[in-house]
Formats: sequence, structure tokens, C-alpha cells
Amino acid sequence: MNLASIPPTAPFLDTLAKRWLAEAGGDLAEGLILLPTRRAARALAEAFLRAAGGRALLLPRITALGALDEAPLTLAGALDLPPAVPPAGRLAELARLILALPAERGGAAAADGAWRLAGELARLMDEAERAELDLPQALAVAAEAEHAEHWQITLQFLDIVTRAWPGWLEEQGLMNPAARQVALLRAQASAWAEAPPRFRVWAAGSTGGIAAVARLLRVVAGMKQGLVVLPGLDHALDEAAWEAVADSHPQAGLKRLLAGLEARRGDVGVWQAEAAAPAGRASMLSRALLPAAALEQWRHREPPDTTGLLRLDAADQQEEAAAIALVLRETLETPGARAALVTPDRALAGRVAAELLRWGVVADDSAGEALADSPPSVFLRLLAAVLADGLGPVT
Repeated sequence: MNLASIPPTAPFLDTLAKRWLAEAGGDLAEGLILLPTRRAARALAEAFLRAAGGRALLLPRITALGALDEAPLTLAGALDLPPAVPPAGRLAELARLILALPAERGGAAAADGAWRLAGELARLMDEAERAELDLPQALAVAAEAEHAEHWQITLQFLDIVTRAWPGWLEEQGLMNPAARQVALLRAQASAWAEAPPRFRVWAAGSTGGIAAVARLLRVVAGMKQGLVVLPGLDHALDEAAWEAVADSHPQAGLKRLLAGLEARRGDVGVWQAEAAAPAGRASMLSRALLPAAALEQWRHREPPDTTGLLRLDAADQQEEAAAIALVLRETLETPGARAALVTPDRALAGRVAAELLRWGVVADDSAGEALADSPPSVFLRLLAAVLADGLGPVT
């Protein structure tokens, strides 16, 4: 198995780009790099530019596993499959099916409620298809007859995705997006298993959370010119702690992937790269996130490496946002420096972006902007409020 890992203290994509350039030989563009997302694929192109010092390059093919339909000729089998149903079209048809249901079977009374339920049904189907779960068979045994009546109503409602929806897809000659993605990955794994490509194929950054992706990674790792590059595999954990890693641990996905590849951590080579964080940062986080069965290691008191870490105690939410915005703004005074706010709190991100805007700094928010909060939508909502108020003076 051809397996490698980039340390968590090193910039992943920059290290990947430098390694590809170092091993390219005479033809840099000959090869394929598979990444998990579109965002990673775009960022890798920028990393190649930095690694080459800004000179023009003919890059290898870079494909996002999560967006295979954007490059249908990159992987095998794309032309043999029906096209994916458009997202908006899927929601519209599911909403129509929901509205057609009587209320006693879970049908919605209004279009807005049907649209929200359609979104949930779409997510349910996508999750089941990525997990390669037979949804009709699973739902058939999900609730026994002696369960509460609302369970039976729920199962009747889900007949939409087990009976009505598959028939509509077949009639239209379409596939669910997740089902098509899984089929493409399965077809590519089979094609490469039978006839491995003669060019380099690197699959980087994926933890194999989708079964079809894990199978493809197994094929890539077994190819002569294939390589699977894992993101931040923790080699600091001892064997007892590694064996205790469970589903809630950050390393759980990598552990499952290695088990599927029939490999051990010792089989994974570690690339030496210039660290972007203090050397002790990774080991400190590793100890902080020890699995429960290995917590006795906390008794060995080692001072944590807090180099470069600061703690902010804010009086309220507004002070917190203003302080973070000041830190981000200060970065702009250092040429070539970059800063990012990573938070699960969308409200905090919005407050920080608003504070930055006061200084003319427009934040690049990866979550995008809600349509209802865009200037045209704000104007239309205000106009609707005025009309609803009968052109009242205040509104």
C-alpha cells in the first residue's frame, strides 16, 4: 500500500504541491490529483502557484470527489449513467408529492412547509445512498406495529422516497445526485482495478467517510503510481490510546480507513515539511483529546506548549466580535500574512463581518450570504412590510 501522511502542523495543500513538483520529473501536468471538495481543488491550484514562485505552470488534472459531475470525462463511467436531477427540480417535485398527501399521512397544508419537508427528504436520501443503505428495506423494519401511531404515520409519509420518488426518477431518466456520485466512484474503482493508469494518481485529504470513496482509495493505494495522502494522522498516540479511539474522536475516520485498507499506522510514511505551527501544538491537542480509556496519561504532567496561543475573555458578545475583528484587521498590516476565523457560531461570524465592514474590510465568508440578508432582499422585505401596513407613516 502506498500511503503517506502530512503532519497536522504543516500546511496540507502547500506541502502537497511542493511534493508533486519535486517528484514531477519532466512532465508536471501528467497525472491526476483527487481531493474531497471543490474548495480544496481551487485552493490547490493557488498552492501550486505559490510553490512555483508565481511562474506559469501547466497543472495536473485536479478533481473534487464531491463534484464529479463538474468534470464528467475525468472519471470512468460518467457517460453510461443517467444525469443527476437538478437540486431545485428535485425539491419542487418532492414538494408537489408532499402537498398531494392528505394531512393524516403527514402531508403539508402550505407550500412553504412542503418545501422544508422536501429538503429533509432529499438529505435523507443522500445520506442513505452515500452509506449504500437500502432505504426501503431499512424503513420497512424501522418501526413495529406496536409502536406509537405517529411512527406509522411517519412511515406512510416516507412512502414518497421509497415508492413515488424512485418511479418518478425512472420515468424522467434521472438519478439522485448522491446515487450518481457513488456509481461514478464504484465505476472508477473497478476500471482502475482492472487497468491501472500509467500516470500518477494521488488521492489526498480524504478520510474515506463514504464507503465508495474508501473503496477507491484502496485501489489507488494499491496502484504502482498511486498514492493516498492522509491529513494529519496522529502518530503521537500510543497503541493503547489508538485502539481506544471511538467514533467521537477526531482520528476515528482515519482509523476506519486504515482498517479498510488493511494497513497500520506504521505503514504510513510521514512527509517532512516546514511547520506552520509550533512543534508542540499537535501533541498538546492530541493529549487534550485523548480517548476516555487512555485518560490516565493525563497523570504524567507535561507542560503544554502554548506558544503563540492567546486567550480572550470578553464581557459580552459585541466586545468579543469587536476584539476578533481588530485581530483580523491587524493582520492586514503585515504583507503576505493571512488570518481566518473558524467558528461554528454563525451569529458570531456575522457580527465579526459587520465590525470589519465598518473599516472597509469585506470578509470572505465561506458560508456565503443568506439570500434574505442580501441588499435586494432586504429592500423587498421592507417594501412588503410597508404594503402590509397600508403605507403607514412609520414603516
